[in-house]
Order: sequence, then C-alpha cells, then structure tokens
Amino acid sequence: MNRYQFVIRSGLILYWIILFTATHIPLKKGTIPQGTDVPLHFMAYAGLAFLLRWWLSLKWDRLTLRRLILILVGVSLFGALDELLQGIPVLQREPSVKDWIADTTGALLGMILFLIVSKPLHRISNYFQQKPDPRD
Repeated sequence: MNRYQFVIRSGLILYWIILFTATHIPLKKGTIPQGTDVPLHFMAYAGLAFLLRWWLSLKWDRLTLRRLILILVGVSLFGALDELLQGIPVLQREPSVKDWIADTTGALLGMILFLIVSKPLHRISNYFQQKPDPRD
C-alpha cells in the first residue's frame, strides 16, 4: 500500500468512527435544530459512500456494476444497523425510517459524486504514485 492509499484508507476509517460515534451520543432535546436531522444523515452518508468508493477504486482493478451495488447495499445496511442501535434506551435516541432513507439516498449521491470527480482524483493518485526522477 502506498502513501496515497494509506491516507485515503485512514480518512475513511476516521470518518466512519466519527460518524458512528456522532450518531450514538445521547442528545438532549433541542441540541440539533429541528428539521436538520434528515439532511445531516443525507450528507454524512454521502461522505461515507464517497470515501468508501474512493478507497475501493484504489483496491480493485475495476468497479463493476455488481461491486457498486454491493457498496450501496453495504452502506445502506450500515445505516439500518445504525438506526436500530439508536433504539437502545440508554442512548436516548430515536431510530427513524426517514433517517435510514436519507442514509441510503445520501450514499447513492456520494457514489454519483465520485463518478463525477474520479478522473481528477485519478490524476492526483498518479501524481503521488510517481517515483521521483533521480536526475532532479
């Protein structure tokens, strides 16, 4: 694994840990402004799917339709598990189907956004993977 892959993987792991932690911290009423929970889920899972798709694009030679569907299903299942765990009484959180739908649609958006920016990211990856010219 080169330095570029290490940075992307580390960012993904850190993002996933922060996301999981943030969605399981007990909240008092009014901590999050009313009406912002669903958009926050949407954006958070878009970021997760984007980073996961980016990292896997470096690991796999090709991202086939089957693999893309597996990524989407995997992130969606993580969202469902996340919502189910929020039902644990001690967490003082409420699971929501709306949040899970936002998680899944956000994941789809994150994957689409990656498709849009994948060529520039590939150029950046190639730049970091180049060996320095010994003549310089």
